[in-house]
Amino acid sequence: MNERRVTAEVEIDRMKHVLSNNIKRYRKGNRISQQTLADMCGLHRTYISDLENAKCNPTLGVLLTLARSLDVELSDLLDFDSRK
Repeated sequence: MNERRVTAEVEIDRMKHVLSNNIKRYRKGNRISQQTLADMCGLHRTYISDLENAKCNPTLGVLLTLARSLDVELSDLLDFDSRK
């Protein structure tokens, strides 16, 4: 495997973890359950769980729906500096 591909995979994994932590943080900050968020987004609860555990790669449409449902900007979900 070439070095660029390995580097890209590591970066994608890092971004998935940032995203998962931010989704969970905003969801809990809004005091809503995974099921409630799933219902708001038209998604399944297990998909929300998979997102919060960095097990999947959401589409841009899913990210936009999540951001709207959580009342945040898309950039907030992808914000590396928001890890607290």
